[in-house]
Amino acid sequence: MTNLADYLTLLHFTPDEHWQHVLITDQSICQQCRDKPCLTLCPSGVFTWNLHKSEPVLVLYKQCIECGACRLICDNINFSYPCGGCGVNFIEG
Repeated sequence: MTNLADYLTLLHFTPDEHWQHVLITDQSICQQCRDKPCLTLCPSGVFTWNLHKSEPVLVLYKQCIECGACRLICDNINFSYPCGGCGVNFIEG
């Protein structure tokens, strides 16, 4: 395997259909953010934004791999781990 995308395909996870564990606290802060580091830092592309439209940053929480990078890069992102039985399935081996 040569790139991150190849490794991400090996992860198994069960998204929580009823609770969004990654949220943007205030979209107006995102609109003022020039760099939007969340768009490039997240390895699984949870955060998306259309540069050409005046839309909010979208949070595709069901593809989150729980690395926690987003909570380190931006105080406007509310991250918590999914409920028991949901999220990344860790298997020894």
